[in-house]
Amino acid sequence: METGAVRRLSFIDPVDLDHFEGYLDHMARKGLFFHRFGPTFTTFRRGTPAPMRYRLEPYGNLWRRESQNYCRELGWTSLGRVGKYFELYCNPDPTAPELHTDPVVRAYSLDATARILKRYCAVLLILTLVFLAVVLLPYLFFHWPVLTLVESPLAGNLLPAIMELISLSLSIRAYAAFFRFCRRLRRGKEPHPEGSWRRSARLYLGILLTSVALTAVCIVQLWAFVALPWEGEIAGQERPFPLLSLAELEQSDTLEVRPSLDFLGDGLDRDNYVRFSWSPLAPEQYETDQHMALPGSDKTVSLSMRWYRLSLPFLASPLLEELVYRYTEYNYFPGEYTVSEAALPGFDRAVLAVDNDFPGQRLFLRRGGTVAYLSYSGEADLLARPELLEHLFDFQD
Repeated sequence: METGAVRRLSFIDPVDLDHFEGYLDHMARKGLFFHRFGPTFTTFRRGTPAPMRYRLEPYGNLWRRESQNYCRELGWTSLGRVGKYFELYCNPDPTAPELHTDPVVRAYSLDATARILKRYCAVLLILTLVFLAVVLLPYLFFHWPVLTLVESPLAGNLLPAIMELISLSLSIRAYAAFFRFCRRLRRGKEPHPEGSWRRSARLYLGILLTSVALTAVCIVQLWAFVALPWEGEIAGQERPFPLLSLAELEQSDTLEVRPSLDFLGDGLDRDNYVRFSWSPLAPEQYETDQHMALPGSDKTVSLSMRWYRLSLPFLASPLLEELVYRYTEYNYFPGEYTVSEAALPGFDRAVLAVDNDFPGQRLFLRRGGTVAYLSYSGEADLLARPELLEHLFDFQD
């Protein structure tokens, strides 16, 4: 940074004409005189505090030799281009005439810039809508959008959309201020309402801090989504997790874990398996798979579970609906299961799907913000052991 130069965050977009000019005037009275504008920082040079008037003109409006001579005669000096659309002039003489003594004439001088900004706003809005559609519309085409959201990191989908909206709001706010400024000039009113630039800067700073906070949330969520999950074998697992024991359900002490070849190259027995997952909408998600066999017999029984504790309990009902749809109705054989509501005290809702061809049941349970899906292959009755189901939902990590 140059000697004697000071950088400040660019709180105000030059498109917000009168607020930007008022801000530079204020900084000059504090001894900081405009030197260079950047999208992130505005550079000032230190000096003796003094009144200084700054005016923005559409870039190229005063390029003719006659216009430049007129500006110099009035004491106005060009400081170069600021942003995409404007050139900045300054004048240290508080008594010197304005570049435009008539507000209506100045409004006419901004007409060409106004047309450009209107086209740019339209393109910006279209591109933003396309981006949001790409991010959000897929959820409308999923057969189970709530389940997809529950199992995914919001940082990877919704938060980018929110941040895009924040960026759009900053641009639209600046452009809206420009058009209000033009309307005020056309009514013959003088610009520079006292103190208005402060409100604009505070609003911009608030939106900027919100964007930074959301970025931090994004990073933390992605880290948690990757770092917190764990998996292992049920037998000998030291971490607590919800489990409905297949041996207890079968009420058999002779069942034993079936030897499995399903290791997927990681050494884990997928027939004796537990996995924990994390997401913002479901900070506790467990998946268990149990496959057991009778000694000396080819007969096997199995029990798989998906267990969700939601951070937003109102999602529990639609999540249960989607689980029922996914695991019973959305398949190639819609008549494979007989689905019915089950009366199960202590639960908000219980849905039982009985396999019409093979011994097996699928049970969907909801209580408060906790939802569980059980897929059982065997001859026992899942509803006959309500104490096991209660214990499953009483789990606290």
